This record gives sequence, C-alpha cells and structure tokens, in this order.
Amino acid sequence: MPLADRYGLPVSTSSTVALERYQDGMDRLLAYGLGAEDCFAAALAADERFALAYAGAALWSFFRNDGSAARAAIAKAAAALDGATRREHQHVDALTAIVGGETARGLEMIQEHVDEFPRDALLVNQASSSIGFGGRPDRETVRLEFIARLAPAYGDDWWFQSALGFVYHEVGRFEESRRLSERSLEQYSANANASHNIAHVQFETLDNDGGVAFLEDWLAVYDRRAPFHCHLAWHLALFELARGGVARATEIYERDILPASNPRLALMDGAALLWRLALYGDAAALPAWTPLADLAKQVSRPGFVFGDVHAGLAYSSAGDAAALDRLIVGLRALEAKGHPIAGTVALPLVRGAAAIAAGDYLGALAHIEPVDAQIHRIGGSHAQWEVFEETMVICQLRAGRYEDAERLVRRRLGRRASVRDLAWLDQARAGIAAPGPAPVPSPAG
Repeated sequence: MPLADRYGLPVSTSSTVALERYQDGMDRLLAYGLGAEDCFAAALAADERFALAYAGAALWSFFRNDGSAARAAIAKAAAALDGATRREHQHVDALTAIVGGETARGLEMIQEHVDEFPRDALLVNQASSSIGFGGRPDRETVRLEFIARLAPAYGDDWWFQSALGFVYHEVGRFEESRRLSERSLEQYSANANASHNIAHVQFETLDNDGGVAFLEDWLAVYDRRAPFHCHLAWHLALFELARGGVARATEIYERDILPASNPRLALMDGAALLWRLALYGDAAALPAWTPLADLAKQVSRPGFVFGDVHAGLAYSSAGDAAALDRLIVGLRALEAKGHPIAGTVALPLVRGAAAIAAGDYLGALAHIEPVDAQIHRIGGSHAQWEVFEETMVICQLRAGRYEDAERLVRRRLGRRASVRDLAWLDQARAGIAAPGPAPVPSPAG
C-alpha cells in the first residue's frame, strides 16, 4: 500500500522518513510556523526524487518573496514527477503556473483539481491567498464560496478551521470565526493563522485590551524568526494605537517589524504602521522612512500590487522621487499588459500618497476618492486597506471638507464605533481641521 499524507492522499515516496519530514513541513507551512524549509530539505535528503517536497520548498520560497528560489524548486519538482500520481502531477503543474506569474491560470487549475482532490490542503491554502490578492471586485464572496464548499471534506481539521475562520471574519461573521479559530488552536496550538484570525476579530469588535493580552501571550512563545511574527506584531501595534499607545507602537515597529525575518511583511506592515502614526500625530517624531524605502527596492515583485501600494507609501514619505517614478512606470506597464487594477486602483493610491507627502490634500483626494469603492481589490484584509479610508478622513479634515469627512466617518462608524472615529466625527461636526504633518521632502508624482 502506498504511503499517504495525513489527508489520506498518496505520495510517491517509499521513505517513511521523507514522508514524516514532508508532513511536518506541510503543517508548519500551513500554520506559518518556523522551520518548514528545513523539513522539506530533510525530506529531500531522505528521498531526492520526492517531487512534493520540492513543491513545498517552492511554496515556502514564494511566500518569502524569493521568486528565483521558488521557480528553481518547482522546476525540480516537475523533473522528479516520473512515477508520481496524477494528483501529484496536477499539484506541481498548478504551482508551476502560480510561481511563474500565471495566477489566473493557476487558480483555474486548482479549482478544477480540488473538485476531485478537495483535501489537497497546500493548494487550497495557496488558492485562498491568490484569490485574496487577485484584484477581483467580488474577492471576499468568491473566497468564502471556494473555502466553504470544501468543509465536508475536512471536518474538524485544525488547518481548515483556521482557513474558514479567516474568510468568515472578512465578511463580518466574527463569532463563527472566533469559534473555529479557538477550536483550531485547541488541536494545534502553534497555528499562527488561527491566532491571526482571533486578532482580527478582536480588532473589528474593539476588544483592544483583550487583543493586547492575547497577542502578548501568544507572541511570547512564537519564535521571532517565524514568518508571521512580524504581522502579528503589527496587529499588536494596532491595538496599542487604539489605546493611545503611540510610544508602545513605535517600540514594536523598531523591535519586531523593521528587522523581521520576512522582509516583504516588514515592508508592508512597517509602511502601514508608520503611515498611521503620521496620520494620527506628529510626523517629525516618527522613525525614519528611508529603511523601509530601501527595503521596498529589495522585495518589490512585479504584479503584486498590494506590495506596490505600500512601497508607494514608503517612497513618498522618504522623499525618494526616483524610486516613486519607477514604481509609477511599472504600474503603467502592468496596466498596459492587462492587469485589472494596477492602473485603475493601485496607481491612484500611489499618486494620492505622493500628494499627501507634498501637503496637497485636495490633490490626494482627487486621486483616492474615485477609487474608494475599489480599494479592497488590492488585497489583504479590511484591517490593512482601511488605512486609505483613514487617509481620506484626514485629508478631508485638513482641506476643510467637513461634510465629506462626516459622511465617511459615519460610514465607518456603521462598522464599529471606534474612539478615533468618534473623535473625528466631533471634529467634522465642529469644523475643526486636523493638524497637518511636519514637512517632508516632496517627491515628484
């Protein structure tokens, strides 16, 4: 009888050691735990023809934004498919498309594949991420439908509980998300995905004190080198900001985000946090933006517009006009190739950021307001892209457009009654302009 993974899917190796190491790597990858790459390497040391172990290594490198390593690993997976099952062939073929930049084709292949092999968890996990960053206007609904329809195949599986929990909180089903995520942690306490879900639920339900307590305890036992440590630290910083802890949020940035082991997350989370700090207070007291701008140049990946938008925040705030110009040219080139949102959504956000850095709040609004209803298409979560709503509020207040600011804040209050939004509502109703930031260099936009 052939060996099988814990989802009951046969694998083409005769080495029980290779299977055990692969399974460990698979679980660590699904949980964003430390050491997945070492596990896949150990699996290959036990069986150098184990195609799925190469595919796992490719996924790990892809998540780390190391495109060349991902492509090299998936090529080795394809070369090792002799004697593999049809499921393994399809698994590698779909990932070859994803890693090669053919996301839409890869998603089509995965969706067809999981009709027959719904328990191919690594592909399901990757598809969920690809849908989230694919630019579709209906991405939340599509992702929920994709994940939820697979529930009968997974039952009480710890990873699937957290995967379903994530899509639930993004559509406002907070209690269900919390229940599933807590159940996932009961089974696999090291699952950073489940902890991430709980942080989102606490953020959306204004449980800031609970969020700080939960994440401080969880991060105390989650290795700082693990791939999601940076992002969970960012969530902790958001809770601290909501409690007025600017100094504490800045400390988290300098200790846990900027030097994080995952440079792509360091850029995105770092830029999102510093931008908020600039919106909320004195820009002159912020840490320097230059390290994030330098990081953006290292990790930018053509076509990943969520990262491009955050790079735009960094370049604009650091006054790096040359890098900003290159980014704008790159987004225009993506648009010319047919990218659905590079020119229509991402580029206006980048230009809006440049206008704000130059102190042109009306100009920023002229770029950002027309794409307000489309911002979610850049990907990420509501907690990530709502920073642009907050940017619009501040610009409206600084430009004296108080009625517009009041309308936008009331819309936000319909989601949750945060203290900051209530304060902004009072400002808008009283006609009090938000304080402007300290001057920064004005890059060309």
